[in-house]
Amino acid sequence: MKRFLITAFILAIFFIIGCQSEPNTKLTFIPVINGKKITCTHDFKFNEQLWRLNSFQFYLSKIKFNGINQTVTYDQSKTDVSHQVALLGTACRGGKNWQLILDNTINKLAELEFELAVPFELNHSNPLSSKAPLNQADMFWTWQLGHKFFRLDMVNQTHVDKNWSFHLGSTGCDSASVMRAPKVPCKNPNRVKFTIKQFDYRKPIYIHLDRLFFNLTLNQKHTCMGDANKESCNLLYENLNKGDLFSQEVREVK
Repeated sequence: MKRFLITAFILAIFFIIGCQSEPNTKLTFIPVINGKKITCTHDFKFNEQLWRLNSFQFYLSKIKFNGINQTVTYDQSKTDVSHQVALLGTACRGGKNWQLILDNTINKLAELEFELAVPFELNHSNPLSSKAPLNQADMFWTWQLGHKFFRLDMVNQTHVDKNWSFHLGSTGCDSASVMRAPKVPCKNPNRVKFTIKQFDYRKPIYIHLDRLFFNLTLNQKHTCMGDANKESCNLLYENLNKGDLFSQEVREVK
């Protein structure tokens, strides 16, 4: 009888373990310059000048594995949230989040797709009543323009007050006023799609900022706040649309 109870107990444990849901897939992002990780607390060199992050945040949406839509999940303490978008990065004087969690398990190589953007149907909502992470004021322009999909602010440590910024979002949005949302998509949606063909769930995703800066002289003059007629903005858009900002391959350049 005792042996039977022990056997039954062991089988029950295996049954419980087997019924437990598989762990969710986590995507970890690491910003790099020429293959070297950058943070808020250390300077990095580019264009023969020293720089430091002040803020680097971005939205991802329309995440897919092998063409199947994925849902962003959060810990149970966060209830009033949008599961369609994720906000990643850091405001250096505040918090940071370099990892997003999806509700499905991916345990083999897969094609990963996502957009650097907020979907149109969510982009122009009232930020005061929007669900997290769309309620962050520093990532919002106006109801008319919507959210900043990508925000990068850097402090020039070599030349005082010669800082550089790039804020990406939709432009050419038509509505009655800046306090009204457009009814049709903006003329320049500026949503950028990325694909990692052989995504390996065991590896991080590197954000190659040196590729974003390709052929660009980093200085205050070349700051971009979405002006489609500005040469530096067009160059940054061109670099983004090459599709290689995100990858799982990294090689440090000496």
